[in-house]
Amino acid sequence: MKTMFFFKHFPIATVLCATIFCVVPVSIKSTQANPPEDVLTLSEVESHLRFIASDELMGRKPGTYGADIAARYIAEQFRAAGLQTVQGASDYFQEAHLIMENNPKGEANTGIVKPVISKNVIGYVEGKDPGMANELVLLCAHYDHLGTGRFKGSTDTDTIFNGARDNGMGTVALICAAKALALDSTSRSVVFIAFTGEEAGCLGSTYFVENPLIPLEKIVFVLNNDGGGFNATHLIRIAGLDRISPNEIFSHAVNKYGLTVFPYPVEYQYLYQESDNMPFARKGIPAVTVSPGFDKVDDEIRKYVHTVNDEADDSFNYSYLLKFTKAYISIARAIGNSPCCCRWK
Repeated sequence: MKTMFFFKHFPIATVLCATIFCVVPVSIKSTQANPPEDVLTLSEVESHLRFIASDELMGRKPGTYGADIAARYIAEQFRAAGLQTVQGASDYFQEAHLIMENNPKGEANTGIVKPVISKNVIGYVEGKDPGMANELVLLCAHYDHLGTGRFKGSTDTDTIFNGARDNGMGTVALICAAKALALDSTSRSVVFIAFTGEEAGCLGSTYFVENPLIPLEKIVFVLNNDGGGFNATHLIRIAGLDRISPNEIFSHAVNKYGLTVFPYPVEYQYLYQESDNMPFARKGIPAVTVSPGFDKVDDEIRKYVHTVNDEADDSFNYSYLLKFTKAYISIARAIGNSPCCCRWK
């Protein structure tokens, strides 16, 4: 199939060291009744999360070695899935020049800033319907977190902010979506971006919107994935759900996995403006954020939000991660195939 004018192909020729990147096997080819997300395994999502949220990546703060390793890991997962690269990117990377406050999130603002060079990771799958392939659905999640340090949320014995829930879960869902939709593409083309710098104020997504590698006017919908924790494993939350019409597509997509969709509670609607959906929404592009399920912000949530407890250890609910990931992919597939894409109300 002919490549769209704003994309280009690169050969898949990089050989990985399995001890570092541990690329997991790609799932078997799907049929219409058995899409790849249905056969996604617990071991696959668990292995991704354990690596992304490992101590060795040191909290993935932009500009650090750990963040660069995370970006490379995501890029190699994109390569293994067969994603195509985007014109203007260096392989799967967009170098992002960020200005960050020189203080940890949650601490008093020192007024000191520093320039940081980090990476957004981007690839795409071309749509299979010639009449719709020039419309883009953008799937995204931030892969950065707070790094390390003795500041709010650390303990005397642990200073690594691993970020398993925020936003290792979203990153895993993005990786698995790339693999599933590469195996069984949708009518529309799908672009996948792992953003840097979200924790510092959506810096990576803002940089991308200001320096786009794809025409923003061709993006018909943005499906962001971000969250801080979960305490209701029978549902998922979507920030901005009540702003989109029709929105029944979301419920239909996740019900098959035994989950229910709810918008964010009224008292947390402000969070819609604090993730990577927002730079796109400001450009008029319909955008929502999919989050793990919560019915209230209680001790089970506060225990992990921006603390060193947010780890991918043996107590993590990987079964919910699997269902959450399948639901995210199912939503993306439904939007990618829908004859009429969701719009702003």
